[in-house]
Amino acid sequence: MKALKIEGCTVVPVDIENTLEALQAAVDGYIETVKLVPGRAVMIVNEEGLLRGMPHNITASLAAGTQIVGPAIVIGVDGEEFTDVPADIAQCIRVMFA
Repeated sequence: MKALKIEGCTVVPVDIENTLEALQAAVDGYIETVKLVPGRAVMIVNEEGLLRGMPHNITASLAAGTQIVGPAIVIGVDGEEFTDVPADIAQCIRVMFA
């Protein structure tokens, strides 16, 4: 699925498999979701990032409005399912952090 990966000061489009294993690999551990746009987009982050001492992710924190550590993935949601990040949301994030 189409997603945005936010790590450090970079925001890059990525294709990622829609599997738990692929999402866990992308954030280096157990996943947790952070709502970005209710019913449309979430950020996938490492659930244990703080405990593991992962670096502060300033860009993801600004996008989410809460403290984020480690890499983050922005994807879309359709009900209970993960899906491609909506194009308008991806564009807004890329413009905000270009």
